[in-house]
Order: sequence, then C-alpha cells, then structure tokens
Amino acid sequence: MDHIRTYIIELHHTLDNLPVEQIEQVIQVLEQARLERRQVFIMGNGGSASTATHFVCDLAKNTRRSDCPRFCVIGLTDNMAIFSAYANDEGYESAFAQQLANLVHFGDIVIGISTSGNSPNVLHAIKLANEVGATTVGLTGFDGGRLGGMVSIHVHVPSNVIEHVEDTHLALEHMICKALREEVRPSGAIPLDAGALFGQEASQPPPAALGLRAPTVGSESEVAQNRLELLAALSREFEPGRGADVILQRVLGQTVLALGASSGSLLLLDQDRRVVEAALAYSGNVRRGHGLEDTVTRGLAGWVAENRQPTLISSTLDDPRWHRTSWEEAERTPRSAASVPLIAGGRVVGVMTVVQGHGTPLNEDDLALLLAVAVCISLAGAEVLGFPMPLAVADALPDDAYGST
Repeated sequence: MDHIRTYIIELHHTLDNLPVEQIEQVIQVLEQARLERRQVFIMGNGGSASTATHFVCDLAKNTRRSDCPRFCVIGLTDNMAIFSAYANDEGYESAFAQQLANLVHFGDIVIGISTSGNSPNVLHAIKLANEVGATTVGLTGFDGGRLGGMVSIHVHVPSNVIEHVEDTHLALEHMICKALREEVRPSGAIPLDAGALFGQEASQPPPAALGLRAPTVGSESEVAQNRLELLAALSREFEPGRGADVILQRVLGQTVLALGASSGSLLLLDQDRRVVEAALAYSGNVRRGHGLEDTVTRGLAGWVAENRQPTLISSTLDDPRWHRTSWEEAERTPRSAASVPLIAGGRVVGVMTVVQGHGTPLNEDDLALLLAVAVCISLAGAEVLGFPMPLAVADALPDDAYGST
C-alpha cells in the first residue's frame, strides 16, 4: 500500500506546483483562436499521442457553445497512413512537420506534447510552426528539454516521474477545455455591459444603455432623446491620443447594447478595402478584431462597401451576401443583421454590422439608428482616426441612405 500512497502524495505535489499563469495563457490564445477561426494542431508520441488525440476530441466536442464558433482542431497523430508514409520514406523526425507544412498558416496554434521535451519529430514541427508565425505551445516534464525553449508558451510539469507527467498532461487538457466551455474573456476585451461601456458615475446607466429598440417603452420624443444621448456618448469617445482600437471597441460595444443586439463588428478599411483596424463584439465581450478579412472579401461587409449602401437582412441563413462559416451551418440558427458603410472624403472608410440572434429581429428603425451612428463615426473620426475631413454631414451619408435592401 505504501507505493500507492507515495504515488498519490507525489502526484498531489506536482499538481500543486503547476504554472497557473502559463495555463491561463494557453486558455487565452485558444479562445482567441476560436473567435478568429484559427486552426489548432496537436501532436505527441507514445502516451503523449494518446493525450493529443484526447485533447483533439475534447477541444472539438466539449467546448461547444451556442454563442461561439467551434474549434477547428486537427490531430497530427491520428492519420496513420500519412504518418507512417512520412516516417518510412523521409524519417520519423519528419512525420509531424511534413503534415503541418500542408496546413499551417500564420496565427494558427500548434501544440506539442512531450514528457522529455526532446522528441525530434515534435521539435521539427515546432520549428516549422515558428517560421510561419504560428503560436506554439509546449507541454513538457522533467527539465523541459529543447521544446521548452522553442515555444511561445511553455507549460512545464515539475516532475521527473514520467507517469506523473503524463497524468498531469491529461489533467491539463481537461482543465483547459472546461475553461473554454465556460465563460472566458479574451485578453484585452471589454465586458459588453453598460457599466463598463457607459461609465458608472450615476446610480443607473444612461438611457442610451437601456435599449432603444422598443418605441412602446416611451413616447417618440423620449426615444429620440435616448438616441441623441447615445450619439453624444459616442462622440465623446473620440479623444485625441486614444488608440483607434480602444475607440472602435467602445463605440461598437455601446451601439450593440443600445440596439439590444447579440454581436457586431466595426471595420476600418484602407483605399484598397483592406482591414486596417477592427473591433468585434461577441460572447459578452468586445475586443480588438483579427482575421475578419473574409467578411470583406466574401461577406456582407464587402457587399456594403462595394455598393456604398446600408442594408438589412432578415435571415443570415438565406441571404447569399452573408458569409456563413462552418459552425453557423452546423448550428442553423436564424439571425438578422444590419450593416452600414462609413463614408468620408467620398470613399468608404469602414463598415459597421450588428447581428441579432435572439428575440425580435432587427428592423428599419434599427438600421436608421445604425446609419446615424455611422455618420457620427465618420464626422468625429476625421481627426482621431485619420479620416478625410468631410465638408458637410451629407459627405458622410451613403449613396442610398434610406433605400436599404
């Protein structure tokens, strides 16, 4: 019995000394990858191969949430045909790197699991991942080996007992996936709530933060007053010296709250319609947006920018202008959307889109408010965001400001 008690005591000691900060970093980069539709690759040898496969299964299936995209996760240990082909023909050390070379892109996540930290095929793959600009993660034990010094984030299990290291690697993937299934705020994100976005000087948030979508709540004059207060609040966000990323996040967050929407995006575009800065409201947070180019090249934002028109669509499942991702196809949840261009100096400098995935669909009144917000951004952003200076309010209006489709 003594050896069993000793094993438990030593494993307990190992778990007590895990690097919590590094584990949190892994959770953050994976959450960011999920929201940006980045790929995640996982690999390992022997017992670590089994852990890698388990990690792939849990990350794909056990992190699903209705308000988030699903993970695009690929196990490099699971296709024995291609694994053995590379190992047999080009050497075992190439078995992961050659698979990765076909698939990995800048910004993807590559996770290597190695108890010693010295598995040659894991090291070769991590080297390739670093070269293409992927974020690399290493789960190791013992002294961390060479892997610990190669990765962006090193999660080192402080044990020289291989069984304890492998036990803990499995526990790590479980705690990471559990955290990702629950509420996780990406690093640098702002909570999507009135207190964080409108301030808490008063005992209650300003009327603009209470929702403007139901005219029956008050008289037409009260609704109009609320909307004016929203526009005034937005204009105050354009402080000289404040970063464009912060301005976009706060403006987008306040607008999403005011419309009672579930998500949204605010993109700034250069003359070639490339995204130069973006904010994304999603899953209860507003954060700096990355990986949103598809919305311009293939999605609704691109149509709005091309046609210089505001638009309202009743169902993202049915409208061909909406770029549906694989997770949206799987969920098949009907959503409404409204999108408007930001016009300055005679050209489109951005696009703002809000989406409603629950409750009453967005309507023409919501589109009109979104258009007013876009004009406010175009006028107020001339100095702070570097927009061309408009000569009049009409210079910030789309070509067909009220003829939405």
